[in-house]
Amino acid sequence: MLADLHMHSEYSEDAKPDASVASICCASIQRGLDIIALTDHKDFHYNKHPMPLDIESQQRDIRRCRAQYGGQLTVLYGVELGEIHVSPEAPDFLAAYQFDEVIGSLHTMPPDDIDIYFLPYGRMDCEAFLHTYFDELLKMVRHGGFDVLGHIDYPLRVMKKAGYEPTFVGYEARIEQVLREIIDREIALEINAAGLFGWQKQAGPPRFVLEMYRNLGGTMLSIGSDSHCAPDAGRGIGQCFAHARAAGFTELTVFRGRKPEQVSF
Repeated sequence: MLADLHMHSEYSEDAKPDASVASICCASIQRGLDIIALTDHKDFHYNKHPMPLDIESQQRDIRRCRAQYGGQLTVLYGVELGEIHVSPEAPDFLAAYQFDEVIGSLHTMPPDDIDIYFLPYGRMDCEAFLHTYFDELLKMVRHGGFDVLGHIDYPLRVMKKAGYEPTFVGYEARIEQVLREIIDREIALEINAAGLFGWQKQAGPPRFVLEMYRNLGGTMLSIGSDSHCAPDAGRGIGQCFAHARAAGFTELTVFRGRKPEQVSF
């Protein structure tokens, strides 16, 4: 069974060309995927209006693809909510739609709502920033309201600069705090393929984080390519499953109607 549970279509603001739901479904079938979740972005910013998302049109397209490809591919309704903990609008948004899976992620930091991707790391104290990041991540996890913690290692993808290679080594206590919280709240931890195609050349989070999660009693894993177009559908998924196996996991958590199901690899 192959699944890609973190994919973005043309309804995400940062989508690439050729990102229609139909083209993503076709590409997923061609690549041998059995289950996908379309999880387009909606960020709830600290000091800006929430990111727009035409969820009605996205779900309409998913219904059409379910009717057309139902015998070949399971297509789940999903959404990736950024900064779910900072807006009173988030619960109403979630209540208005019947999602299968909600990914919670931290893309921006207070007070300026600048995406972590674009911060000027060459002029920053990166170690202090990572502690601030874990402070905010912990707030989000304790707030809850989502099913999967997306790309916990997001800063590592983008913080590399001359003379500095970002790492989570040295932050084990902060990571353990977050992992204990998601275990208590039955939130799945995501393995994300995006790091395979950047400077890290490996899926995230690092292996020691996965092993820590397993040793703490964590069993719920989600896996996603974080793709933003049809040509990237399922990209790196095989490496993600291998990453999970190497850390001792044998099951994937798939959410349907926001209820978890454990599925053997």
